[in-house]
Amino acid sequence: MPADAEPTPAPAEHARVSRKRGSQLLRVFGIAAAIVAVVLCIDALASQWKIVSHAIAHMALGWMVLALVASAASMTGLGLLWWRCLHLFGSPATATDSVAWYFGGELGKYLPGGVWTVLGRGELARRGGGVSRANAYATTLISYGAMCIGAAMVCALFAPFLARDQDGLGYGWLLLALIPAGLIVVHPIVMSRVFALAERLTKGRLALQAQPWAQMVRLVAWSIPTWLLLGAAAAMVTRSFHFDQQPARVAFAAVAAWIIGFLAVPVPAGAGLRELVFIGLSGLDVGPGAAVAAGARLLLILVDAVGGIAGLGRVRRVAALRDADEAADREHDPAAPSG
Repeated sequence: MPADAEPTPAPAEHARVSRKRGSQLLRVFGIAAAIVAVVLCIDALASQWKIVSHAIAHMALGWMVLALVASAASMTGLGLLWWRCLHLFGSPATATDSVAWYFGGELGKYLPGGVWTVLGRGELARRGGGVSRANAYATTLISYGAMCIGAAMVCALFAPFLARDQDGLGYGWLLLALIPAGLIVVHPIVMSRVFALAERLTKGRLALQAQPWAQMVRLVAWSIPTWLLLGAAAAMVTRSFHFDQQPARVAFAAVAAWIIGFLAVPVPAGAGLRELVFIGLSGLDVGPGAAVAAGARLLLILVDAVGGIAGLGRVRRVAALRDADEAADREHDPAAPSG
């Protein structure tokens, strides 16, 4: 090889560089999409600001408080869903710890990339509760799948109400097909193949056994009250602003928008995208739709912030108590191993 020739990068290094560039491009795309979506939402608010400002000025505070309570209960429900999932796959964490790890990890969803929630929640469970990293990450992803299936089922349940003003159910019949489809997805035959693929992709680091169908259906069912509460919160915000729309349609739009925003992984917390989807599905005029979407989003941000701070605070307190207990044990038994 000539002395001035550049060495050819190894295939593994080349693949690593390509993945890094792809990840960076995806992150930039997500941030750009969020900015565009937020700008469109702001424009929607500005276009009918007279109506929106009047609604805000005459807001029914009681309905807004109830919406905040429903929002907090819905997000806590997702934390409890993950706790149930941890138990189902053999990790005996407490409900309180699981919800604390959940809210602590949820702060990561406001960062671009989509993986920070999984990483944050998984690491908190590993360090705070001794849950294996593979199990913590796997159950996080499984709980995401369960909640998406549950959300699809809730949207399907709203279908008859959405079609009330039409001749028959119309497209509502198609939505109802989501219910059996969701039940099929969690069947052990399907799940075992998904787990086998995951085991191959992770080279054996992620090895899970498919659980009985009844257990998985029960896990999905645990998410349904959460989505009903989230939809109810959006309907309460609509009522608070005195906008006239079917509560079921508003609830449907809120649940569908939340899931679409969740699936848009590169966009931080689905910023702007959820609001645009909600505006399109809610049946409200553009300005009022944007106002309700923004109000519901602010309530969820408040819940995430308070829950995240409280969750991380609990994690720190538990860690401090554990360190104090270990120090006391070493003091009484100098030969005892340190943690």
